[in-house]
Amino acid sequence: MLLLKVGVYVARGVCRVVLNGELDMETVAQLQEVVGKVGECTLEVDLSGVTFVDSTGLKCLLDIQDYWRQKGGQMLILKSQPDVAEVMQLVGLDRLLTQNSAPAEEER
Repeated sequence: MLLLKVGVYVARGVCRVVLNGELDMETVAQLQEVVGKVGECTLEVDLSGVTFVDSTGLKCLLDIQDYWRQKGGQMLILKSQPDVAEVMQLVGLDRLLTQNSAPAEEER
């Protein structure tokens, strides 16, 4: 059973990683593996399909952002589900992760 589906879409220097499912200790390796293969670009992580996130998933997002900044890139969080956005706000992650309700480009 797949707990997380990860889609990658690249266009004009923007790489959008679209997540569907649960982002937790069982699935963060999938996300890390995909992000590790992405070349230089602005990284958009679309959380519109994430139904559950735990502390491991939140830490993974922070780690990816740090990794991306070290590479000289920018990472944006797109379209968090209300429940996920609330968890991020409760732990203060909304102030640490760059969030954007509107993607840089229309859906691809």
